[in-house]
Amino acid sequence: MQNSAVKLFDSFSPRYLVPNGVTCFSMVLGFASIRTSLTATEPRAFVEAAWLILYTVLLDKADGFLARRLKATSSIGVQLDSFSDFVTFGLAPAALLVRALPTLAPNTLARGPLSYVLLGVATAYALGAALRLAKFNVTTADDDPRFFRGLPSTSSGGLLASAFLAHRDLGLGEAAAVGLLGWMTLNTLLMLSNLPQPKIGPAKALWAKVLTAGVLLCGFVLIPLRKYPVFLCLLSSTVTLIGFVYGLVVQRKESGDDDPAATHALSS
Repeated sequence: MQNSAVKLFDSFSPRYLVPNGVTCFSMVLGFASIRTSLTATEPRAFVEAAWLILYTVLLDKADGFLARRLKATSSIGVQLDSFSDFVTFGLAPAALLVRALPTLAPNTLARGPLSYVLLGVATAYALGAALRLAKFNVTTADDDPRFFRGLPSTSSGGLLASAFLAHRDLGLGEAAAVGLLGWMTLNTLLMLSNLPQPKIGPAKALWAKVLTAGVLLCGFVLIPLRKYPVFLCLLSSTVTLIGFVYGLVVQRKESGDDDPAATHALSS
């Protein structure tokens, strides 16, 4: 006779609690950043919201590392990570910039046509992050395991948050604030693109190992200390640009190696 009892909750190994707990905590910080941005009444609150986004960047790296080390990867964990990424790197940066930029550029972004452009770009950015994550979930199996396809939402959120903090730290004017609007537009396009971006992971080349270790060390030291946002912005922007160039060079080289006509020309 088949047991028809219904379990109230699913059972699972305790080791899954660690990486999924980190992911859930990251989502909580994302919600906190959104609330801080939407309820801010003074500039300091926007700075707090931006640092919360950068904290979630570190947690996003940590939960994947813990899942692999504990052999606790799962389909539920993958989906949970995507939901968290949408909140922390899709909605939170959009909320930050749509509320903070008018305070940095009151004559151009707080009223008039550009205020509506800002709202439209922020909406497009959030939708772009959602589409990018959905695309990643359904195409991962067919992609080159060495590269992401397009700018990862994690990188995008970190770039925007660090750029905002750099603007505040340097005391830049309205033109630079409008430039952040352009940066958000560019990030939206890059997230949806097919440009290759190298994944952070075990690297064979010594230079790649040193670069990866240096970037991670800077992030895990400077972000908790809330130090040198300008350096963090320059570092993340430079690494992202180098990654795209490297990915395109590798793909071009490998497509040339696979081209029979190119191979024949080289051998003749």
